[in-house]
Amino acid sequence: MDWTCGRVVVRAVSRCARQLAPVTGVTANLDLADLFTADEEARARARTELERLDAAGVMLGAGWVRLLGRTVPWGRLFQAMHGGELPEAELPLLVELHHPDWLEPAALNALEVLLERWPRLRLLADTAQLAAAVPSAGPGADAALQRVLGFARVVHLSDDGFGLDTAGHRMVAARAAQRIAGGHGIELAVEWTGRRRTAQACLERYRSACRWWAEYGSTSPARP
Repeated sequence: MDWTCGRVVVRAVSRCARQLAPVTGVTANLDLADLFTADEEARARARTELERLDAAGVMLGAGWVRLLGRTVPWGRLFQAMHGGELPEAELPLLVELHHPDWLEPAALNALEVLLERWPRLRLLADTAQLAAAVPSAGPGADAALQRVLGFARVVHLSDDGFGLDTAGHRMVAARAAQRIAGGHGIELAVEWTGRRRTAQACLERYRSACRWWAEYGSTSPARP
């Protein structure tokens, strides 16, 4: 889409959001690793896309831009990221860890190096993604979750249609609730990725997630 046309669309969405529900964040399929790829053309495209997402997020009144973390930064990629710089952006950039190896000790150590280097880069903790990563942490899973949640600005209670009541979801949510109770500012939201996407289905899942969360903390999730 031409960005001039895109601005018109974003403004229209912004007007609707002000009347219905605020836009808290902008999400996309852009991967953090895309911003540091050795392919110069691909890297330039990714950075241009991030600039437009950031501009759209500002127009919408959003608080952050979500990037995916589908690639664990090993070897040359880690060196490129560690030695490079993030693109300029007005909004905080939150990485959603989309790989089961992120809680593996070496990967988590590398992640912390990057997060300490770039304080405006933080994490979006998705209960489904982190629950899937728990096995890679082995006996240190609890400590690994604590480290991840220490950098989290947003937690998504992520229901893919099978519900939230599993050991992995409970473990992540309990640790997040402890952080929130201790004063860590974390935005809590419900993510419904099941097949039924009607307004009624979303509302039912949101209410179900609120009841489920009540077992782990008193903070009410944001609207889905």
